[in-house]
Amino acid sequence: MGPVLIVDDEFGIVEAVRDLLSDEGYRTATALNGRDALERMRQERPSMILLDYMMPVLNGPGVLESMQKDPALRDVPVVMMSASPPDFWQHLPCAGFLPKPFDIEQLLDVVRRMIGPPPLTH
Repeated sequence: MGPVLIVDDEFGIVEAVRDLLSDEGYRTATALNGRDALERMRQERPSMILLDYMMPVLNGPGVLESMQKDPALRDVPVVMMSASPPDFWQHLPCAGFLPKPFDIEQLLDVVRRMIGPPPLTH
């Protein structure tokens, strides 16, 4: 199973989500903008992406547009994270949405629905 790629320009959010998912047993990768996210996706295909809507360099919609053009990435499930009103992101080709602020259970529920429970590690 590929990592859960967490993409957000707010380092505190990236760090908190990464730590939570890692504690639950998921492998994670992170990026602080859309361009870095695309590079990481091409290095290792993620199992899903938690993607911020508004970021510098390349925003969430720009990442989705690039992914749609890439056959290797177009079917990776993406959950858009945003504090913006639904009018901004409802039309985007995402597998799910996570309105900010979200709580731990909302986050874990979305991840489990998208990729299932974390792999067993022994």
